[in-house]
Amino acid sequence: MNQIYLEPAALAEMLGRPDVRVVDTRASLADGPGGRDMWAAGHVPGAVHADWIEDWGTTVDGVEGMLPEPEEFAKAMSRLGVGNDTLVVAYDDNSLFTASRLAWALLHHGHQRVAILDGGFPAWQAAGLEVSTDQADGRPEPRDYRPGAPQGMRREMDEVRALLGRDDVTLVDCRMEETFAASEGRIPGANRLPSPSLIGEDGRFRRGEDVARLAADAGVDKDRPAVLYCGGGVSAAAVLIALRDAGFSDLALYDGSWSEWSQHADNPIQRHG
Repeated sequence: MNQIYLEPAALAEMLGRPDVRVVDTRASLADGPGGRDMWAAGHVPGAVHADWIEDWGTTVDGVEGMLPEPEEFAKAMSRLGVGNDTLVVAYDDNSLFTASRLAWALLHHGHQRVAILDGGFPAWQAAGLEVSTDQADGRPEPRDYRPGAPQGMRREMDEVRALLGRDDVTLVDCRMEETFAASEGRIPGANRLPSPSLIGEDGRFRRGEDVARLAADAGVDKDRPAVLYCGGGVSAAAVLIALRDAGFSDLALYDGSWSEWSQHADNPIQRHG
C-alpha cells in the first residue's frame, strides 16, 4: 500500500504536471475568514479551492457536508479538473482535517491516486515554498470523472444502529476532547481515539508503530472491522486515513456522525460519566 502522506518538497516537484491536481480544502467552522478567503490570500501554486460543504457535499435532513450520490460527486470532481487518471493532492490547515475527508471520499469511490500534504498549508509555508494568489487557479479546465464501484468505506445511520451490541466490530469516537466533553455522550459502546492524538509535536501525522500503539490503546484491532465517527465526518476521516496508512484495512466512516445520530430521539446515547 502506497503511503498517502506527501512532504511539501515532494509536492513542489510535482507542480505543473498535467496528471496532478492540487486541491485546497481549507474551511472554517467559526467566525473568521472562510476557506475560499484563505485560498485567495495565498495558496499552493495551481491549487483549486473546494469546500467540503458547498462544493462537493450535500445536506441530508439538516446535516451538512454529507457525501452526495456518485453522480453528483463525479460532477464536482469534474469541475475541479479531476479525471480518473489524476493524482489528487489535497491539503488543509492541519487543524480541520478536510483534506482527509476528500481523500476518504475519493478512496471510497475507488480512486486510488490520492495524497495528502502532510502538515497542510502551514508546513508548505514553513518550508519557504512559493505561495500564489492567482485567481485563475480557481478556474481549472473540467475533466471527465467517473466514480468506480463503492469500496465499502462509508456507513449510514441504520447500518451503525445494526452494529450496536456486537463484539465483532469496533465503533470509534474520534471527536476532539472539547467537542466530546461538550456533547451529551457517545454512541453506545464506542471507544475513544481523538483525531488530534494522531498529530505529532512537529505538526505531522504519526506513522506506523506510533499509530498502531495509539489504536491498540483505543481498542482498535487490525483483525477486527472498525467504524469511525466524529462530529460531522471530518476528524474521523483523518483517523481513518492514518490507520489505513499504518496497515489497517477494514475501516469505514459513519458519514453523518454525531451530527446526525444525536438529532434522532430513537437513537440510544451512552451518557458521559
